Amino acid sequence: MGEDAVRSEPGVVWRLTLNRPAARNAISPAMRRGLLHALGEAAGDPACRAVTIVGAGADFSAGADLDDLAAAVEGDGGMEYVRSFDELLLAVEQQPQPVIAGIVGEALGAGCLLVLACDLAVAATDARLGIRATRLGVVVSFEMVERLVSAAGSKRAADLLDSGHEISGETAAEWGLVNRAVPAADVHDAADALARRVASRAPLTVRASKRGIRAVAEYRGLDRFTEGHRVADFDMMAAEAMTGDDVKEGLAALRERRRPEFRGR
Repeated sequence: MGEDAVRSEPGVVWRLTLNRPAARNAISPAMRRGLLHALGEAAGDPACRAVTIVGAGADFSAGADLDDLAAAVEGDGGMEYVRSFDELLLAVEQQPQPVIAGIVGEALGAGCLLVLACDLAVAATDARLGIRATRLGVVVSFEMVERLVSAAGSKRAADLLDSGHEISGETAAEWGLVNRAVPAADVHDAADALARRVASRAPLTVRASKRGIRAVAEYRGLDRFTEGHRVADFDMMAAEAMTGDDVKEGLAALRERRRPEFRGR
């Protein structure tokens, strides 16, 4: 696993730890690969009934690794970067066992989207969740937008996506982005307790329930023709943004610790 960006602890409940605390657990290519590998191992373990994902150190994840993202954007590979991250989120959603996130500190950008892909989540009351896409000029995928709207509703999704508003773990629980908020010192124990409770239930029923919940979220009455056109229109706009000047300016401004000057191109 190279830098050992993800630690795996197998068991009835598999614990996966994002292990780049010095980088506030920014999600690097090695971390994406590590998570995919660990999820695959857990999926193939007949003893595994649930999976938890937590962060080493003070934060769950501060978001995407900026060097990785900047290299992708500057090489006109921004949309490919989004698709590679979507692969990880899809793996979390399709994991046969429920996946539970335990969030302390920051869960921003890609870290927040990872939380949304999990089936259940426990956050510290003072955790910070948000999506900084409009601050950087990047665009999240249609599937990511869909997850957010499904969890929080369109108005709250617009607040997070359009304004870049960040919310506390307590507010995230009120909005339905996480299941509950607890003191930071109790987060990992609370996530473990929730995972053990899930693990104690009938496995086939739990797996069927997970599949059914995802199916309801994915098929909310839109006919496939109409949905296909909406996705294609979104993808065209996303590609325009991810290959434009504004995303490069947003990333440069963040690195240089200055206010970005977006020009809409």
